[in-house]
Amino acid sequence: MRRNGIVAAVALLAVSGAVPASAVPEAAAGAVPAGPAAGSTTVTLITGDRVVVSGGEVVSITPGPDRAGVFFHRFRDAGREHVVPSDALPAMDSGRLDRRLFDVTGLVEAGYDDAHRDTVPLLVTGGGGGELRAARALPALGTVAGQVAKPEAAATFRALLADPGVEKVWLDGVRQLSLDRSTAQIGAPAAWQAGLTGEGVVVAVLDTGVDGEHPDLAGRELAEANFTEAPDNTDTVGHGTHVAATIASNGAKYRGVAPGARLLDGKVCATSSCAESSVLAGMQWAVDQGADIVNLSLGGTDTPAIDPLEQAVDELSAKTGTLFVVAAGNSGRPGTIGSPGSADAALTVGAVDRRDGLAPFSSRGPRAGDGGIKPDVTAPGVDIVAAKAAKGTLGDPVDDGHVAMSGTSMATPHVAGAAALLAQRHPDWTGARLKALLTSSARPNPELDPYEQGMGRIDVAAALAQTATVEPASLAFGTQRWPHDDDTPVTRELVYRNTGTAPLVLRVTTEATGPDGEPAPAGLLTASPAEVTVPAGGQAAVRVTANTRVGRDGDYAGSVVASAGPTALRTPVTAGREVESYDVTFAHLDGDGQPVEYGTRLFDLATGRERSVPSGVTRLPAGEYFAAATIGVGNGIAPLYQPVFEVDADAVVTMDARLAKPVRVTAPDPNALAMLAEVTGRRVHGGVTTGWGVGVIFGGFDDVPMSVGHLGPELPPDRFATKVSAEFATEPVTDPRVRYRFAWGSTGRAHTGLERAPAKSELAEVRTTTGPLPAGRVMALGGESEAAGIDGLVWSQTAGASGAFVDYVNTEDVRWTWHASQIRSEPLGFEAELASAARTYRPGRVYRESFNHPVFGPALRGPGALSRVGDRINVDLDLFGDGAGNAGASRTTSARTALFRGGRLVGETADPGAGTFDVPATAGAYRLEVGATRDVSDFGTGVSGSWTFRSAAGDRTLPLTVVRFAPRLDATGSASAGRLLPVPLVPGQQVGAALRGVRVEASFDDGRTWTRVPVAGRTALVRNPGTPGAFASLRVEGADVRGNTFRQTVVHAYRIR
Repeated sequence: MRRNGIVAAVALLAVSGAVPASAVPEAAAGAVPAGPAAGSTTVTLITGDRVVVSGGEVVSITPGPDRAGVFFHRFRDAGREHVVPSDALPAMDSGRLDRRLFDVTGLVEAGYDDAHRDTVPLLVTGGGGGELRAARALPALGTVAGQVAKPEAAATFRALLADPGVEKVWLDGVRQLSLDRSTAQIGAPAAWQAGLTGEGVVVAVLDTGVDGEHPDLAGRELAEANFTEAPDNTDTVGHGTHVAATIASNGAKYRGVAPGARLLDGKVCATSSCAESSVLAGMQWAVDQGADIVNLSLGGTDTPAIDPLEQAVDELSAKTGTLFVVAAGNSGRPGTIGSPGSADAALTVGAVDRRDGLAPFSSRGPRAGDGGIKPDVTAPGVDIVAAKAAKGTLGDPVDDGHVAMSGTSMATPHVAGAAALLAQRHPDWTGARLKALLTSSARPNPELDPYEQGMGRIDVAAALAQTATVEPASLAFGTQRWPHDDDTPVTRELVYRNTGTAPLVLRVTTEATGPDGEPAPAGLLTASPAEVTVPAGGQAAVRVTANTRVGRDGDYAGSVVASAGPTALRTPVTAGREVESYDVTFAHLDGDGQPVEYGTRLFDLATGRERSVPSGVTRLPAGEYFAAATIGVGNGIAPLYQPVFEVDADAVVTMDARLAKPVRVTAPDPNALAMLAEVTGRRVHGGVTTGWGVGVIFGGFDDVPMSVGHLGPELPPDRFATKVSAEFATEPVTDPRVRYRFAWGSTGRAHTGLERAPAKSELAEVRTTTGPLPAGRVMALGGESEAAGIDGLVWSQTAGASGAFVDYVNTEDVRWTWHASQIRSEPLGFEAELASAARTYRPGRVYRESFNHPVFGPALRGPGALSRVGDRINVDLDLFGDGAGNAGASRTTSARTALFRGGRLVGETADPGAGTFDVPATAGAYRLEVGATRDVSDFGTGVSGSWTFRSAAGDRTLPLTVVRFAPRLDATGSASAGRLLPVPLVPGQQVGAALRGVRVEASFDDGRTWTRVPVAGRTALVRNPGTPGAFASLRVEGADVRGNTFRQTVVHAYRIR
């Protein structure tokens, strides 16, 4: 049956091959998408479309108003979920729309989900931006900051794209704060002895505010301004005060690096999160106020593109000569330098400990996009003691007025303070020259490479004594195209300056290592002349050449070293030889064979990396790839799969929709409404799994005709598979009682030309009942199919009050897992989820399922509830399984998971039944304690447990026994007052030995008092009190024959009627 109204098409990608698809169109107001429960979050995109995320994955997409015919591309990049509407994709690919606007993971992390914010904050560059609310102009940066109300997002999105004055629309993202003896470590006392304190130098601290009333900061503040939504400049975090004191504490107790410097207090972060528009406004204010140095102990994820903060650092540095000192970030892994520390002009700071060892949290290069060297320098950033704001909350207390903190945030003000000392010595120098002096005089750690430390740990004493500097701080020659026998050597200049009174003769040498860690071959990196004389008060240049005709393919890192006696100026250098690569042209043809502008999702089968490539030429390393694309064909769509193509020469890859064949599925009931039609694909190669899918939401194959194309050869069954899924429901769609669910898999090649019209006699009938719910809640039932190894979630819009559901499912080569979700109606939100084990069925049979019936308690979803890998014990135990044995999770009001060894606490988390704990390799006795409370149900309001076991090093599943209480209760979860209630005890073990016996207790006052009850075999006999209205709580404890013990408690197990 066809439907009038909106039909939404969704193109979905997922590297796991598990591709959920679900969305609610505006035409179906009142319909509720089913999905995973605990922790679900709704995000409204700039386009007005709503995305529901649960467990880190997208589970539904709801088109915004007037969004008929829009496709949604979903993909996962570096573990982050993205959803890009088809009408936004061209602008995103061209760079006009910020990619972060569609990074759903990032939007949730930033607190931009619908539960926390009712607007989408934007930055608009160019002459536009009149469409924004609460707009704030930043004229020096050519930017307007403002907000879009989420109900108006769809209309505003269209207006922004249509506005010719809008050059780019950015997300006004969030940057995070980059969380005694350290001044001596950087040589500051030598400056103090020389009479340098930073006097006359102005340093802006753009942070959480500064507590200017703290004794250490008395008289240091020149001006303050608040760029946040907070009511005033009060530092309620403590980060900004600590940073400011590190720079300019007057020594009331701890002396800052530059105690004579004056401070500008720009509050740009109300909490540990900082809106980019606030940071930009603070930067403009700081330079307008005459700041010589700006300290930015904050940052966010960098991308190859130039973002607004990077652009502002570079432009303001060039225009004003201000030095921006920026934290590298606290991600601790290679390639994680944060923005705006990634800006060329920024003096970017990593963190070291008191022995100049790299702090494990300190972010490392190379810089995203061009492989440039960052950080520039390092400074102390571990356990730094400085002033505590009166209302601050961060830091480990040292005394009443001081706290210790660690982070590149703490390293950065050391460098800002050092720059202030040098600025006093050289008042006419620009920030670029101060940066050159600090980098040139830094002391490298021979154990660290340039991507970890840049030029090394700053040394103020050396900077004061040294009369020579070198610019730029590093040289990045980029990567030369393969092949390399015709590479043209690239030459760059280093400029050496001599502020001394006598000429300086420098001996210049080079050193570098290759991709294998061995020394680079002779001739790859050279410097000329080998000796240069820098006149007093003058400068001289040295030409550095990277000749990539020699050496192995890959990346090279090294240094140019200019020496004169004790003076050694080191400049980090990088160069690269592109690995064997070719130009590949991607062409997209519609159903008539006409070229169209579409994108192909490309997966590198050797590395698992994925990217989106537009029509045109793309440079690709040699190797094997999997390509997938969705092309519009008439009023339908054509998902195309090319499971493998080899790049070993320049080539053309044509994604030709003419090769696709129609797919069609119909239900036995001609009056059933099509709810979902989906095609998903999965590619496996060398342990790497990737996937792509396209689906029609709130419609079917008749609403949006779908043709599937297989391009290229057939593969072995375990290497490539596709699945076709379809769902139909009886009316009303907001509370259907009968649903048809189908899934068919195909291995080796795509499911092209599939047509299925199953009769009801060919299907299995599954009858599901659901238990009691609190007021204002409904139950949603979803079916997850697994066919051809593709087990993506296929969620429906089925929702209704407690009662019976009927599903008809196909049975050939498919397994079904059922999910029941408790959903709050107003405001919409998932509260609890239950999941069955995977089922197989036979045609013509009737099966029964049950969900959400008490008693709730711990349940085993799989063998990973308690396990050990090496010296790490992992806990992942569902605490809210139901009386039928379905595993379950729930929103909680409190939770604790703790592991003990020999009676001593190993660690604990605030997560219900979840945690990862590092333990000694030696054998030991352990105790696991878990507990959680919840208010989203009248039953299972408190669940706790304790288990003991022994463990030693190795990878294994650990002993764990759970006991399910399985009494026969009525539909309301109640048992009769004054009656003897048999409570069967159903043990579950992931590993262990036979049980020795159990002890059961009952409570009828919510666990305040307990009474032991008799146990006959595996059944407890509970005598209910004669007065109705109370709840029974149950407790069980026991041990197996190997001595592993368990104890479980469930508060509000069932009701007494």
